[in-house]
Amino acid sequence: MRCLYEVLGVDKTADDDAIKKAYRKQALVWHPDKNQHRLGEADAVFKEIQNAYEVLSDKHERAWYDSHRDQILRSGERHQAGGGPGGFTPGERPEDEVDLFQYFSSSCYSGFGDGPKGFYGVYKDLFDAVAQQESSAWEASDASGAKNAQPPVYPTFGTSESPAAEVYAFYSSWSSFVTHKDFAWADPYNPAAAPNRQVRRRMEEENRKARRTQRREYLDNVRELVAFVKKRDKRVAKFQAEEAVRRAEQQAAEAARRQAEREERLRRAAEYEEPEWVRQSEAAAENEEDVSSEPEEVEQHYCIVCEKKFKSAGQLANHERSKVHREVVAALKEMLQEEEAWLLDENEEQDGVQQQQQQSQPQSGGSSNRGKKGKKNKRQQQSAQQQQQQQHTEPSGVEGSG
Repeated sequence: MRCLYEVLGVDKTADDDAIKKAYRKQALVWHPDKNQHRLGEADAVFKEIQNAYEVLSDKHERAWYDSHRDQILRSGERHQAGGGPGGFTPGERPEDEVDLFQYFSSSCYSGFGDGPKGFYGVYKDLFDAVAQQESSAWEASDASGAKNAQPPVYPTFGTSESPAAEVYAFYSSWSSFVTHKDFAWADPYNPAAAPNRQVRRRMEEENRKARRTQRREYLDNVRELVAFVKKRDKRVAKFQAEEAVRRAEQQAAEAARRQAEREERLRRAAEYEEPEWVRQSEAAAENEEDVSSEPEEVEQHYCIVCEKKFKSAGQLANHERSKVHREVVAALKEMLQEEEAWLLDENEEQDGVQQQQQQSQPQSGGSSNRGKKGKKNKRQQQSAQQQQQQQHTEPSGVEGSG
């Protein structure tokens, strides 16, 4: 198996644009339509190019491939799990241990048939083998001896004709895969060869760490392989397309139903006629509105001291009992008292001035009266003198005329 970066001819640090350009370039060179003279080789290389691009163009798959590149490249080879001092080598991986890394490539299958080399045939056999190993590991573990213990159930991968329920059940179960293996083969040390108890305990602790590491790696590999297969499973793509069509049809039917209901409501509203009694009641209500057109007096609750309005008598009463209102009232009373005292003082001063004026009026009034009386007497005297003179002159005149 070749490195995916070598297949596309790019560096490990190449970005997405560089990978896309390299894929297009290699695809043009090795496309089967342009290599009829070497069709078999072109098909194999073109399939390898497509697989490399699918993995490296997906950020998640590319990150996982980069972290497991060495294991994938040497997949199919038996290798040691670890080594100890003094040339001691613990047991190799069990011969029946499934090498998962060789299945992270489209080169492990040919087409999407149910045959031994087809997509569904290859991965069905793989997951059946993994399920069989897990069942055997569970029977050998302590969990099988527990009360009411039930063996684990692993759904089968199925065939190209499996219904959607079986396919989704498989991916739902295997996406949360849990292993029952003990991974004792991963122990880097043999505790039996320890020279003393302390060294043996250290060896056992290191062995437990190695087992936990292998367990986590195994779980990650199985779950990642499930995601890898699901992404390329044409059944899933088919079911998703059918589900999208079904949802679109449901949405269209629902929209048509709502439109029909709306049109029906509009039609009923256009054909609706009010009953006679409704029209009469509306007419009576309009007449009452015309008669009672005068605005109603709205009772107001107002505090003249604080100059505030309230919605109810209760609010006004609460306000009058408040501390703020009492302080304003006290201040107003004090101000009114001061004004009243000032007015009293002002009135007393005016009364004193009037009394002084009245006391000074009699003297000046007597002299004026005497002056008036003297003039009157003088005029009377003058008129009397005139009358006397006339009396003296009238007899002489009469005698002369006689």
